[in-house]
Amino acid sequence: MTSPDPVLTKADGRSAVVVERRYPHPMDRVWRAVTDPEHLALWFPGAPEFELRAGGAVRFPDFAGTPAELGTVLECEAPCRLRFSWDTDELLFELAEEVDGTRFVLTHVFDDHGGAASFATGWEACLEGLRSVIDGSEVSDPGPRRDRHEELAHRFELGRASVLETADGWSARFERQLVCPARTAWELFVGGGVEGLDGPPVLVSGEEFHAPQAPEVVLGYLTEVDPPTLLAFDTAPGEPGDHVRLDLVDGTGHGARMLLTVRGKDPTEKDAALDQWGPGAVESIARAALEAATTGR
Repeated sequence: MTSPDPVLTKADGRSAVVVERRYPHPMDRVWRAVTDPEHLALWFPGAPEFELRAGGAVRFPDFAGTPAELGTVLECEAPCRLRFSWDTDELLFELAEEVDGTRFVLTHVFDDHGGAASFATGWEACLEGLRSVIDGSEVSDPGPRRDRHEELAHRFELGRASVLETADGWSARFERQLVCPARTAWELFVGGGVEGLDGPPVLVSGEEFHAPQAPEVVLGYLTEVDPPTLLAFDTAPGEPGDHVRLDLVDGTGHGARMLLTVRGKDPTEKDAALDQWGPGAVESIARAALEAATTGR
């Protein structure tokens, strides 16, 4: 049976990933695998230990010394429901008996919407590990699963910009989790990935910034440069928008998080800017990042 794809929802300002699996085993056996510390250590991050009662503590021994060390059991109805906190996130396990086994649904509620594809990819891998635990077989290493991350990032439409319009103008903010480190993303953005170049060009504030794939095109004039994490420039005449800023910050375990903001005053330039810096830049770099990570560049 084909497993359903994860679902991403958003409500009350929070995001949630829902992953559903079916296991050909009775509920009691699945419940033990999702609540017993010895079993959890084989498939769940942090190897949690539960006090199985509402208000009980949740400890994450593998994350000792971090904010994720302690959580709280919010609901516990054995053998069908367990809800608990994990730092600021919440996890819900729901079990339901079926004719041929047990349906298990994991719901992860979080604030970091940009990390949704990473979370979903990780939980899919974890629930495959859970399948092995329930079956009594060895849990295998799923690897980074970068292709699946990118597939889910597109399915969840994580490359879509957040647009704000005011009387003074407009701004569009793209947030995209990448599958490569910041240094690689920087080189892809400024031109280090262009064939024939030995490395990324040296950029200096106040000088022109050229399009990596079309060096004859001046995109703008640099206002801030701090490799490999920050680049900002005022756009050149004829380019949509007035100012562009790139930040490469820490992301999930897959790699760096790209934050790209473009601002402008002319409302007629907004759609062109969204197209140029969304599909034209952010998603192009995400694709190139996957290729770079796959080939080990």
